[in-house]
Amino acid sequence: MKIRHTIVYLLLFPIMWGVACKEDEVPLGNQATIAAPDATTLPTVAPTALPPTAVPPSPTPTEPMAAQVNGQPIFLAAYERELARYEQALVGLSATPDADSVNYRALVLDTLIERELIAQAAAEQGIVILPDTVEAKLTELEAAAGDAGNFDAWLAANQWTRDEFKTALAGEMLTEALVTAVTQSVPTAVEQVRASYLQVDDLALAESLRQQLQNGGDFAALAGQHSLDRITASNGGDLGFFARGSLLVTAVEEAAFSLEPGIVSEILTVAHDGAPPTYYLVQLIERDPQRPLSADMRYTMLQQSFESWLAELWQNADIVQFIDT
Repeated sequence: MKIRHTIVYLLLFPIMWGVACKEDEVPLGNQATIAAPDATTLPTVAPTALPPTAVPPSPTPTEPMAAQVNGQPIFLAAYERELARYEQALVGLSATPDADSVNYRALVLDTLIERELIAQAAAEQGIVILPDTVEAKLTELEAAAGDAGNFDAWLAANQWTRDEFKTALAGEMLTEALVTAVTQSVPTAVEQVRASYLQVDDLALAESLRQQLQNGGDFAALAGQHSLDRITASNGGDLGFFARGSLLVTAVEEAAFSLEPGIVSEILTVAHDGAPPTYYLVQLIERDPQRPLSADMRYTMLQQSFESWLAELWQNADIVQFIDT
């Protein structure tokens, strides 16, 4: 999904600003661009009665585009400026663009497309960032830099004009407002379960352990002795409370939510990318139908909610790319 590549690029923006200003409060990376008018819509003067020998009028020149998003242009010049800033940021971080495993040219274009998608979605929802709000934030950032001279020097070093940075800042603030709107339905408390599990790579051992548990064996003791996951084994296999969508092994999560407290699951067989199968046993400890989410869990749910919404934007958008990245 494209957002995962885009986030890598967006992280560079707060890193650069944090290095320059030595402040904890830094702008986010999403920077919406204000699309320039489509040059193809500029009026042309049609000839009336040209004599047969007249030279036909030249077509109205159009500004080269890097991409088009739902009919709105992303101009090649804007893409090239963002590409130069990205490369400048890599230099500042002592990174070499050619050594980067990420196709950063495609990443930069994807970011510009994503900004345009977000700007269009915000407009549809009536979300607007007033110029006075942007100016107030800009003043705050200048103060954090120490003085206007330091701020202007940082802009120049990172290839920003003041107007470009204001546009980027407005886009960042617009994105923040949109994220809040999109994720407002994410709850603060959900059903959660607390479960223990053990993991082995031998089916005969898994069958023996399940039989011992059926005969009254202690799950925590057996997990501590046999589980391949030594991190949880030290706690008797206790995973603590978790919500749906939290565990990497989906089968373990599904089993935990389907069990009653004290019950041990059947043997779960899970194969990972062609590797030999792993065998799991799960025991539900307790269930809470409305348990408050921890800060980390809610952040994960907010991120998943926004990424899902953004992926749908990408899927439904009419995007035309004019350059080879």
